[in-house]
Amino acid sequence: MTFICNFILDFMANIFFERSLSSQLNHWFSEHSEPGLILYGARQTGKTSLVEAVSCNFRQFIRLDLKSAEDLDIFRKSGSSESFLETLYFLKGKDPSHKSTLIFFDCTCRDPQVINVAEDIIRRKPFVKVIVSCAIQLHQLPPGFQALYLHPFSFQEFLKASGNKEAIAAFEEVPFPVSGFHKLLSLFHQYALVGGMPAIVKKYVQSGSMSALKPVYEGILKEFLTDIEEAPFRQNKKDLLNITLQNAFMYAGTRIKFNAFGNVPYGSREMANTFRTLENSMLLSLNYPSVMTEPPLIRDFNKFPRLQILDTGLVTYFSGIQKQMILAMDLNALFEGQVLRHVVGQELLSTVVNKPVGLDYWVRDKAQSSAEIDYVIQYEDLIIPIVVKSGEPGRLRALHQFIDESPHPFAVRLYAGNVNIRKAETLRGKPYYLLSLPYFLACRIGEHLKGFIRYVGS
Repeated sequence: MTFICNFILDFMANIFFERSLSSQLNHWFSEHSEPGLILYGARQTGKTSLVEAVSCNFRQFIRLDLKSAEDLDIFRKSGSSESFLETLYFLKGKDPSHKSTLIFFDCTCRDPQVINVAEDIIRRKPFVKVIVSCAIQLHQLPPGFQALYLHPFSFQEFLKASGNKEAIAAFEEVPFPVSGFHKLLSLFHQYALVGGMPAIVKKYVQSGSMSALKPVYEGILKEFLTDIEEAPFRQNKKDLLNITLQNAFMYAGTRIKFNAFGNVPYGSREMANTFRTLENSMLLSLNYPSVMTEPPLIRDFNKFPRLQILDTGLVTYFSGIQKQMILAMDLNALFEGQVLRHVVGQELLSTVVNKPVGLDYWVRDKAQSSAEIDYVIQYEDLIIPIVVKSGEPGRLRALHQFIDESPHPFAVRLYAGNVNIRKAETLRGKPYYLLSLPYFLACRIGEHLKGFIRYVGS
């Protein structure tokens, strides 16, 4: 069975490409944990393909596509959960006596009855595994379920889709080999340009042409807007959601004000509610800063948030900056680092798959101060500052201010250069240690930090 499953997975990978979340799904399959799983992910992030690719772990796989009129009829007309199960097994030609069964509710989860039915199934048949795909955040995780989050392709997944084994090996090596720098920098620029939406990546790998991607980008946005139009909202709210989403791309990676966002004549309260609705659909996230330099990282919701869009490829296309991206040698030098900051955020988000998480960054807790650190992450009991900037360490003023307030001397810089460790001093004379990493290693910061801190300690 294991050999057959691995063979099928290898075959499916050629069609759907390997996803990092597959290992977590396989772990869930094999563990005696909750029988239910909520698979979160925005539209077009590949939830259906992922579940189908790993369904070979079961003797029976039943997919109920609630976008299909036929499957929707099965769901709506079956009455109780017990009769629904009987009807489902019969119409799908499956054996209800098989205990190795996976039932997949492929939907957006706007109908709360889907969760109720899924809960009842695992109560009646605890040996059956149930996955519900959700493109909308639930207010509460139902009992008997755990959650996993599927993001667009990370750079690592993009490399695997491209099939470049040398680049993959170099990317995964710690410490990073100097010889792989130029190749991976070029590939990361491609990734930042193309993005991580599965349909886009697949088309790009097949065609190798940016020109072939235009209808795919347009089709993805059309699906997002269709979902908004089909949502149970009043028409004026749908119109506001539509225009806000389309205006949001050019502000990706920047801090925003709600009042009259994108020159739309609406006040802060209405625009904030509009953004929260889009955030609930996982098309974007609003990330609020922290003033903390040691745990816990507490976000200040009274400050302006930074806007993160689902995918950087969508940002570059719908902002009309693809030509500038193609010519860029250092993404830090492009639009004051806005695009690079955004794609680094996307990479950091890709590392968290088992809980909802935003991106943390730091601002100085002082009136009139504009000091800001691009990102902060918690590593063990330390809050590590991450700056996405080129230039000499002596010019990183905001970083110096963070270090002066921090109980530890460690910092990370992401730039268009090779791995480097150096000792420096803040403007106030406090010594600190700076780990400079090429920005294509953003999602592997944690692995490099371990060696860095050990090296400094020795």
